[in-house]
Amino acid sequence: MNLLKNIGKTVLAALLVLCISGFPPVYSADKSPAADTAKKAPKIQFDEKQHDFGKHPQNAKLKHTFTFKNTGEDTLFIEKVKAG
Repeated sequence: MNLLKNIGKTVLAALLVLCISGFPPVYSADKSPAADTAKKAPKIQFDEKQHDFGKHPQNAKLKHTFTFKNTGEDTLFIEKVKAG
């Protein structure tokens, strides 16, 4: 019975040390899941980020198209678009 108590205390002490140390990382910086996700992430690239319509008559109907492409390696979703 004393042997089981000693083993239990040893396991508890080992778990406590691991918790305090913050569990050393299992992955290296280059092979972590976060690094893989960043490499495969979508990335939006605009041909231009702003447009100036210049001077125009009041109430004129103006139109401009912003062209962009996904230069990342994952699907790019465009959601909740608002005029600035």
